[in-house]
Amino acid sequence: MAGFPIQRIRVEERLLNAARVLNAPRLRDATGMLHAAGMLNAARKLRRAVVCSLLLLAFPASPAYTQSPATGPFMQRDQFPVRMLFLGLRPESGHLLPRRSIQWAVQFDYANTYASTFPVGDTLIADDYYRAAPADEYRLYVDTESLRLSVDLDWRVASRLQVGMTLPFLKHGGGFLDGVIEGFHGAFNLTNGGREWAPRNDYGVFVVRNRRFWIRSVESTAFRPGDLVLRMKTPLNLGREGFDLAFAGAVKLPTGNLETLTGSGGWDLQAALFATWRPGWSKQDMVFHVNLAHSRLGKPTQGEGFPLRSITTLVLAFEYRTTGRLAALLQTLVNIGPFPSSRLGPLNRTAIEATAGVRYALSESLSLDAGLTENLSQYQNTPDVGLHIGIVWRTP
Repeated sequence: MAGFPIQRIRVEERLLNAARVLNAPRLRDATGMLHAAGMLNAARKLRRAVVCSLLLLAFPASPAYTQSPATGPFMQRDQFPVRMLFLGLRPESGHLLPRRSIQWAVQFDYANTYASTFPVGDTLIADDYYRAAPADEYRLYVDTESLRLSVDLDWRVASRLQVGMTLPFLKHGGGFLDGVIEGFHGAFNLTNGGREWAPRNDYGVFVVRNRRFWIRSVESTAFRPGDLVLRMKTPLNLGREGFDLAFAGAVKLPTGNLETLTGSGGWDLQAALFATWRPGWSKQDMVFHVNLAHSRLGKPTQGEGFPLRSITTLVLAFEYRTTGRLAALLQTLVNIGPFPSSRLGPLNRTAIEATAGVRYALSESLSLDAGLTENLSQYQNTPDVGLHIGIVWRTP
């Protein structure tokens, strides 16, 4: 009997060992499941870490800049091909650059335009159609997509003087957006304004008066430089907090060519006022800009018998800074046409374009603009749609 407990213990050990042997696969499966769950959690954590890292790289925390990144409206002039021949307003803020600073900007604008005086008629027999226009009346037909790439330089040379220049490069052609625009109009039951009567992605620009062609462009041309613009700007209210007002003047030199639709061939002059207001109650998040300009147009190439009038331009812009780096912009540009009153239009009527987009500060001295332009007037004197991209670099 004395050996019975020992024997019982041995039997129990054997039973336990047998149980372990029987349960070993289950234990291995459970261990594997726990290990797999741990690996899955680790993978999820790693994925979250990678995503967070990418977001931080793409949208880093807003730094405390010693000076504000570029502010002001998009530096986008109107994009109607006929008005682009003349001196247009380049929207700006009311303040000047920091003392001795230099600013470079590259602006990319691409716009699709279809406009005509009615009835449209057959564009393939343009000579007969346009020569049938009433005497002393302008008749217009524009079917084009225009690319304008401009290089801007601004330099504050003194406390009360900033100078600058703009050299544009232009190309007009048939493009590729006609089908997209017609599809958009059809989806929202909007009129095409006669687009459906012309071949898609076709090209042609005609301006006629008294049965004489001032512009007759039927073939797209290569990328060419346009008219050079020289500018000056001076402040009118130095030292007033929250409100900036400046006066500016500009002159357009006839370095482009009317035959390639890169310039009018005449000298144009412009006087402008630029105002910027930062309400104190907005904590500097909201900025309002107003520009008003008057451009006196010089005699263009082959301009005999084609009277012109001065162009007045108004820009209203709203800028909202969501972070130290990101700002949303909405601006409207209103232009008076360069041609005198006409029963047919649309060259004499006021044109309205609106652009909405964002500005992102890549650094304290470098910013990127992107916006979309849409016509608000229905007078066949504005682009149907446009894209604006700008890069602005300032030093120091």
